[in-house]
Amino acid sequence: HTTTMSELSDSSSDDEHSTEATPIELGAPTVPTEFKIQEQEGALVPEPLLTENPGRFVIFPIQDHEIWAMYKKAEASFWTAEELDLVHDQKDWQGLSDKERHFISHILAFFAASDGIVNENLAMNFSNE
Repeated sequence: HTTTMSELSDSSSDDEHSTEATPIELGAPTVPTEFKIQEQEGALVPEPLLTENPGRFVIFPIQDHEIWAMYKKAEASFWTAEELDLVHDQKDWQGLSDKERHFISHILAFFAASDGIVNENLAMNFSNE
């Protein structure tokens, strides 16, 4: 199915500054980026971290300390369930009114759905590059 920009906007408005309709197609091919073109032509230098090393099967000893430090920094940006004290949550949840529980449940549902949509969009964009 092809959707035009005019179909997405309010059809009742006769704005003198409106632009010509542009077709939008889901899954339409994207214009390759400069990086993708260079990659396809083999003009890029191989990434050292992705180059296979048949003589190395383990992480230790660390060979590149700067990369290891950045990895540990990235790893620390994720939280785990063990880091949170959830002991009082059930009691706190029971202490909320029905309206408060309804509100919190809907906010969490909104963020869960929105997060999924954003991640799906990012995955599609990155896979097309």
